[in-house]
Amino acid sequence: MGAWGYGNLENDTVLDWVEELLETQDLSLISESIEMVLDDSDLDTDTAAIALGAIEILAALQNRPGKEKYDDELEEWINQQKGQGNNLLVIAQKALGKILLESELKELWEESENFEEWVKTIKELEKRLIL
Repeated sequence: MGAWGYGNLENDTVLDWVEELLETQDLSLISESIEMVLDDSDLDTDTAAIALGAIEILAALQNRPGKEKYDDELEEWINQQKGQGNNLLVIAQKALGKILLESELKELWEESENFEEWVKTIKELEKRLIL
């Protein structure tokens, strides 16, 4: 899985995606990553993990960051885009629900001893989206 923790940014695939994000000047990559979850009938691990990273960053854009630390480049990108993305909050909530119910990522976490912590992390992110 390439994850070293249950945080939404503690995953090699997501950090590779963040590198792509840092090269953009808008939220199109975030929007695409969330929409892919809703469009996929067979939700694979990478698509779900990237969407979680995108939603984590979306929450930070709304001034609702989580406990994870961002590196300086990501922090700067977030500060430049701060306040954007309100229009993505509803689809982000739907994507989180789908990831928790029917994703390959969920199945992988179910096989680990950290499944409950992973679910708590997703639920906490969900709460930050609806404040």
